[in-house]
Amino acid sequence: NDLMQLVGSQGVSSDESDTGLEGHKVYWKISPAWRSEELADFMHSIDSLIMSNRHPRVGHRLIHGQEPRRHIPSSLVNEDAVAPPGLPLNCYKDSWLTCLLPSERKKLDARANKWYNF
Repeated sequence: NDLMQLVGSQGVSSDESDTGLEGHKVYWKISPAWRSEELADFMHSIDSLIMSNRHPRVGHRLIHGQEPRRHIPSSLVNEDAVAPPGLPLNCYKDSWLTCLLPSERKKLDARANKWYNF
């Protein structure tokens, strides 16, 4: 998908670990401040697809390697996350866009005339 190439690793949530009630590690999702809800939902649907493909019931073998971390949604936001330039405008959060300086907005090179159909 072209969008995923443009977003790259900058579009994924970071995480913060904590110890849960039973002594197991818990990972809280921390969303990039610039990412729109539509893009976040799209990225989460891809996460679900990847998880379901790790243990297929039909088709290919089990994907080996370390299990992906199970992340717990949170309201935490990474204000320091750097936004990838050149995405369709609806990939960026409106409230984040309005806080940009004109020079930052120009550098962002958002595709104002292009909207991604999530």
